[in-house]
Amino acid sequence: MFDIEKLIQVCNYLLKKNNFSLNYTKLIKLLYLADKESLKETLQSITGDTYVSMDNGPVLSKLYDLIKGKYRKEEIQSLWNSRFTKDGYNLVSITDRIPQSELSSFEMQILDKIYDKFRDAEVGDMIKYVHDNCPEWKDPKGTSIPIQPNEILESIGKSSEEIDWILAETQAFEEEKRALLSLAE
Repeated sequence: MFDIEKLIQVCNYLLKKNNFSLNYTKLIKLLYLADKESLKETLQSITGDTYVSMDNGPVLSKLYDLIKGKYRKEEIQSLWNSRFTKDGYNLVSITDRIPQSELSSFEMQILDKIYDKFRDAEVGDMIKYVHDNCPEWKDPKGTSIPIQPNEILESIGKSSEEIDWILAETQAFEEEKRALLSLAE
């Protein structure tokens, strides 16, 4: 389930490792790979985002909209804009005082692992890597194509029975979480 506070913390966690500034295409690729690794290990993504295939590879859809300043909910876009700004093709943290309370130590380990693996990779290297190593990505030829959760799960070796179970459990968990959040309002 998408959680803007957690996404802000995840992005800041990686930006902090890079002096609070990182090419946003590289950031998006790092987070896609981290989500995929987390799915492989825990059956849960870190970001809770949805994914699309774009020309430069898989993209976290909501994160991309936030970076571009085009998120559909103004209050969420405003919250994002109070934490980050763009400087050319870099996403820059406006403040170093973003907590990490939403991130588990396991999630930070995955983020560290992916960041360390690609620390010195250029943007073009990241694009080539996801094109070559993410079979769920399809060339959209200038548009975007949704990447379905079952396609990602299949790419990490889950059987069709496992995928059906995972998707049903995920849906039930998200419904529970929405119900709990509505009670808190």
